[in-house]
Amino acid sequence: MKSLFLPLLLVCSLASGAPNSGYQPVPLEQGASAPDFSLTGVDGKTYRLEDFSGGTATVVIFTTNHCPDAIASIDRMIALVDQFEKRGVKFVAINSNSPEGLHLPELGWTVYNDGFEDMKRIAEDSKFNLPYLYDGDTQEVAKAYGAVATPHLFIFDSKLQLRYNGRMDDGRRSLGPAKKNEARDALTSLLDGKEPATIKTRPIGCTIKWKEKSGKVAIANEQWKKNPVTVELATTDTIAKLVANEGRSGMRLFNIWSTSCGPCVLEFPDLAKIYRQYSWQSFEFIPISLDPSSEKATVAQFLEQHECGLAPRTKPLVTKDGRTTNNYLFEGDPEELANALDPEWNGALPHTLLVGPNGKILFRHTGMIEPLALKKAIVAQVWAKPE
Repeated sequence: MKSLFLPLLLVCSLASGAPNSGYQPVPLEQGASAPDFSLTGVDGKTYRLEDFSGGTATVVIFTTNHCPDAIASIDRMIALVDQFEKRGVKFVAINSNSPEGLHLPELGWTVYNDGFEDMKRIAEDSKFNLPYLYDGDTQEVAKAYGAVATPHLFIFDSKLQLRYNGRMDDGRRSLGPAKKNEARDALTSLLDGKEPATIKTRPIGCTIKWKEKSGKVAIANEQWKKNPVTVELATTDTIAKLVANEGRSGMRLFNIWSTSCGPCVLEFPDLAKIYRQYSWQSFEFIPISLDPSSEKATVAQFLEQHECGLAPRTKPLVTKDGRTTNNYLFEGDPEELANALDPEWNGALPHTLLVGPNGKILFRHTGMIEPLALKKAIVAQVWAKPE
C-alpha cells in the first residue's frame, strides 16, 4: 500500500451523521447534469467543473481523510485513475466533511483530521494522482450532488450526464483488489459506447460530517469531561503484568511522569488528547506518576484537569483485569520500575512506551514526545494484520 495504512478491524463513526435540521442527502438522479462548483485544491488552485469537462467521462469522488472506508480505498482510487486517465477520463476528489461535525474518537484510524491542511498531508503521503478539493466550509457541493457517505462516486458521460452513482467497489475496509468494481465496469461500458449494467449502488461508508452535527459533538465533549478520575498505588508486579499485555490484541501507552517535571507537564495535554482520539480502539493510556504518595491528591487533581478518566470502551478492559483505574502512582525504587516497565529507560523524565500484543514494543521515547510520530506508531498497529 502506498499510504501509511494497513487493514481495519473496527467500526467507522459516531452513530448519527445527518444534521439536526433533519436534512437527508438524496443523490442525483440518473441522467442529471453535473452541478457546477468552485473549490480550492490542496495545490492552492481553484477548480470549477469545467476543468474536468471535455473528456470521455468525468468522475467526481467524495472522500475524506479520516474514514476507514475512505482510507482503505485510497490505493484502489489511485489505481482507477491510473487505468482510465490515459483513456481521457477526468477525475476529481472532494472532501466535504466539516471538522466541526467530527467527534475526536472518529479520528481513531488516522493521524489526520478532516481540515484543509491535513488534506495536503494525506494527498502528499498517499501520492494522490488527482486533484483533491475542499468543500467543508459550506458543504454546498456535497448537498448539490447528494453525497451520502465516503467514498461516494458519481460518474458522468462526456456530456456531463450522470450514468452511475454509488460505491467504487466492494472492497470496503480491505486492502488489495476488490472482488467487484462497479465504477471500473461502468467506465469500461461508457468508453465502449454501452449502457453500464449497474447504474446505482449504495455507497457504504462514513456519513458526511455536517456542520449541524457540532451540537452533538459538544454534548460528547461534555460527557467525556464527566468520566471519573481515580489514582491507585502500583507495584512492580502490576506494571510488569500490564506491560506483558498477554493474550490481548490491543495497545497500552505508558508514560512515566511527575507533577514536578516541566517537560512532563508540557507534553501531558498531547498524551491525553491522543488517548481520547484512539479510545474507540482497544487502546489504554496508563500514566505512572513518580510523585510521593503524600501527593496523591495533587496527582489526581492534575489528571482530572486533563480529563484522564476511563473512556467507556476502556472500562471493560480494566474490569477484565480486576483493576479499577489506569492512573497509577509508583513510590518504590525506580530501578525496579525500569526493570518491570522498560529496561532501556535511562531514568530521565518523561518516558513514553507503547506496547502491542504480548508486550511487543511499538514506540519508546525519553523526553517530550513528537505527537505525530507517536500517532503514526498507533495507527500502524490499528491497521496491522493479526500475527
